[in-house]
Order: sequence, then C-alpha cells, then structure tokens
Amino acid sequence: MTAESEPSVSFVGPDSADPPSTTAESQDENADPEVGKALPKLAFYVPSLDTGGAERVTVTLVNELNRRGYDVDLVVSSVGAMGEDLAETVTLVNLDSPRPPGIGIGAGIPGIASYLRSASPAILFPQMTYASVVCAVANAVSGTETVVLPTEHNTLGMKTGRKDRAVSKVAGLLYRDIERVLAVSQGVADSVVASTPLDSDRVTVTHNPIDVGSINDRSTEPVDHPWISSPDHEVVLYVGRHEDQKDLETWLAAFKQINETIPSARGIIAGKGSKREELRFIAEQEGLEDVVSFPGYVDNPYGYMGGADVFMLSSQYEGLPTVLIEALSCGCPVASTDCPSGPSEILAGGEYGSLAPVGKPQELADAAMSELTDPVDEAALLKRAEDFSPTAVGDTYEQVIQTVLADR
Repeated sequence: MTAESEPSVSFVGPDSADPPSTTAESQDENADPEVGKALPKLAFYVPSLDTGGAERVTVTLVNELNRRGYDVDLVVSSVGAMGEDLAETVTLVNLDSPRPPGIGIGAGIPGIASYLRSASPAILFPQMTYASVVCAVANAVSGTETVVLPTEHNTLGMKTGRKDRAVSKVAGLLYRDIERVLAVSQGVADSVVASTPLDSDRVTVTHNPIDVGSINDRSTEPVDHPWISSPDHEVVLYVGRHEDQKDLETWLAAFKQINETIPSARGIIAGKGSKREELRFIAEQEGLEDVVSFPGYVDNPYGYMGGADVFMLSSQYEGLPTVLIEALSCGCPVASTDCPSGPSEILAGGEYGSLAPVGKPQELADAAMSELTDPVDEAALLKRAEDFSPTAVGDTYEQVIQTVLADR
C-alpha cells in the first residue's frame, strides 16, 4: 500500500498539526534526567474511549507514564467520553475507522499499520484480546520494529460465544511469536499460560491502576438518590454493566435473602446493559420493586460507593474487577463471588472483604451481611487500595519497559 493510499490518521494533542516526532531531538526532550538517556516512545491502543473499566484504567495508566516523562500516544478507533480525562500532554490518535458487522475493529488494521509506520513507537500496548490480535497483525503488516505487548483484562477461556472462541484460537497462534503478554491479575496470567503456547516467564502481572485519591475525593460528593447515606437503610450496591458475565440474577436472589433478614436493607443496581429490562422484570416478579432501585448510568458512581454500606459483586468471571478496587478507595466494604479471576487477589483471600462461591445466592447474601454487621476497618480498605495506585502500577510498567528494551 502506498503512502498516498493509506488511511488518514488524526493526531490530537500537543503540536497536533503534524504526526508525533520521533527524531533524536524530540526524544532528548523526554530524557530521563537521572541517567541522561532518552525515554522510549510508547503507544497504547484501545478500540474506543467509551465509559468502561478497561478504558478508564488505560487512560489512568497513559497519564501516569506521561507524567513520568514518556512520550505517549493513545490510539483509538473511535473517541468517547473518557477522552476528556486525558492529560493535555498525551497525544490522542483517532483512526476514525468503521466497524462493519463481522469484522469490527479488524477494519482498523490498515490505519494502525499506517500509524506505526509514521510514529514508530518502541512499544505498543493493546488492551484486551481482540484488540491485541488486531494490533499484532497490523504490526506484522507495517514492517516496523515496534514491540507489541498485549494486555489481557479477562480470564481466557471463560467466554463461550463463537466469535470469542475464534479470537482466543487466533490469539493462541499469534502469541507464539509475542515477546511478552501482560495480565491484570495472577489468575489471568495463569489462564494465558494454560490457553497459549507461552511459558509463565513470558507472562507478567501488571495490575490495573486506580486513581485512589481522586476517587476518594469524589466519594464524598452528594448524589441524587434518597437511600444513599440514609440513616434508615442499609444500602447494598452494584455498579457496572448489566450483562450475563455479572450474573445479576444471583445478585437479586442474594439481595432478597438480605432483605428478608434485614427489612430495612435497600438494593441499588446502577449502570446499563442488555439485561437491564429483564432484571427489572425479575425484581418485580420477586416482589423487590420497592426495595431495589435501577437508576441507570450515574455520573458519579463513587458518591454511591461512599454512601453505600456494602458493595456486592456477583460475577461469574472477571480479570481484575476495577470496581472492587474503586469501592475500597471509597472506604466501602465489599462482598464478592470468588470468581476467576481477581476478587480473591484484590481482597487478599478475604482479609479485606468477604468472598462467596459463584452462583450461590445464600452464600453471597451471608457474605454481604457479614460486612454489614462487622465491616473491615475503613483505614485498612484505603490502605489496600493504595497497592493499585498509578504510582505502584507505573513502577511495574517501567520495569517491564526496561526489561523488554534492554537488549534492543
């Protein structure tokens, strides 16, 4: 493909009239003052910047590495609301590529390849399996020497859809030639080793970064809901997508058990998703319409967490559920299913919250009621959340960057 026929790439950020410079002069501006050596140029790819866990942590991580002096591009196929949270000194590269049915972000391969040829980042960090497959193919097409380091956000092998199985199979083949894969939890890392040709020494655990200070500040902001912070009610909260993975049917069944034991308890299921109306119908059928609220998408979920009495997660599987760390950052006690992967790792096997088997409403209800009657000390929750701060995670990423590029 000639340069004239390649897809256009839109650079938005400092000096955005031209593609990010990769000359020695521009790299000198990003030199590490302690060692006098230029820091490598980095790029992250996420399909869009719509509101979501992977998108949120990607923006947080990009901002942290940029704060440390790295020249970082955030490459997307389409821009969403999370773009507003990017640091001004991060370059947002919008491929503006279509997503035709059956192909999705795969249609963006030419645009990603074009970006790699023009910007030549030392490392490209794609987020999630499908995005990693697309970036690995684009990198091969581009002919550049960029190192692709995929980041897996979910436990491999848990999704059973035809497309999911196909993507996992292709990832297994492509990862054979990948230098290293990053996993957001040890459980995800174990699943990568089990599902791909990679040995454990080629899989590195890099937790998701959570801006603990900012989240804690927002947790004190008032929210427009009569049950939050009400002295008359014990609030059991969920915030997130309403999809099969989250098993909110079990959540409702567990909350019914809680409400029968503690009549003043109230449940809030915030967020949106394809199962929202079905869940509302189940709540009505179970006689919970007056004690369970579905406020939809909320602007400040942290205000809800700060005012709730316990955060309850009923997921069938995760990777490293960001929402649990966010709840800890708000000082909100947590009860969660001990699903693969992440909750037990975050809660240190139950030290910082209560765990229950997957798909067991009574056990989940007991876990939540344990936190209602004898919650973990708030100071301990906040201290645990700091283990996932941008500073802590940024240190891990810098170690990965140095190790990968050491012999190049």
